[in-house]
Amino acid sequence: MREIRSYLVRVYRHDADSLAGVVEDVRSSRIVPFQSLAELCLVLSGRKRFARRGVRPRRAAP
Repeated sequence: MREIRSYLVRVYRHDADSLAGVVEDVRSSRIVPFQSLAELCLVLSGRKRFARRGVRPRRAAP
């Protein structure tokens, strides 16, 4: 049985014909950018690899 994966997808639409964004693997915090719908499909199908995401410290509230 295959493991179920959870992703956070952020989509940025530049105009009616183009979109871009990032996909984050929730478990590992790895991210991968995409520049088209076809590339997003590659990411979600596992054919494009995720990069390690650096952890940034949170800023203290003023």
